[in-house]
Amino acid sequence: MSMKEIYIEEFKQDNWDAFVQLFDELYAQVDPKWIERARVRKIPADVSQVLLCEMGEYAFKWLEKNIPALGDQSPVSYLETEEGTNALRAAILRMPR
Repeated sequence: MSMKEIYIEEFKQDNWDAFVQLFDELYAQVDPKWIERARVRKIPADVSQVLLCEMGEYAFKWLEKNIPALGDQSPVSYLETEEGTNALRAAILRMPR
């Protein structure tokens, strides 16, 4: 079973929605240029909200890197499908904080 398949099975929309809400206030302080850059790159708003709050501008570099926890694929490659996007959401929930 691939990492993506593991994350797809693990994804729970309610858990993700509750997690994203934790960043509502902080997201209001994120640089609007970053938000626009994420929108133009078609990064889903909820994913963008979490990543920009946690990583700042580095999120754009991270999205392009091959990540071992993602089966040595880039996060942006997960964003190509809805299932992949949900897998990325599950992986983000697992990230150490």
